[in-house]
Amino acid sequence: MSVFDDPGHFGRLWADTYDLPGGVPDPAPAVEFLAQLAGNGPALELAIGTGRVALPLAERGITVEGVEASPEMVAKLRAKPGGDDIPVAIGDMAEQAGLRLTERYADWDRSPFGPDSTSHVSVYRLG
Repeated sequence: MSVFDDPGHFGRLWADTYDLPGGVPDPAPAVEFLAQLAGNGPALELAIGTGRVALPLAERGITVEGVEASPEMVAKLRAKPGGDDIPVAIGDMAEQAGLRLTERYADWDRSPFGPDSTSHVSVYRLG
């Protein structure tokens, strides 16, 4: 099983260590950039994970919602201050639809989609 066959696989493997120091890049530059893009929001984070970008955006007053394939990652988000306040749809992000938001963004260093996948993630500015 891999992330290419099972969107929740990555989270099951890494949820317990994802936020440890030295594991993932500092989210501050992404937060600053996305806060400017979102303006007054709302924003949708695809692969919201443990909330390392969504929570700082929410602290700035931006309404954030998320999609995450891994219930384990969402459990880590929920355990953080403010994590229960962010709506998250748990499931394959490629199957989520019908949301009208100002920003759609994804923050990860590896695409969860295989080279032959018909799914993709883009960044949109809707307005």
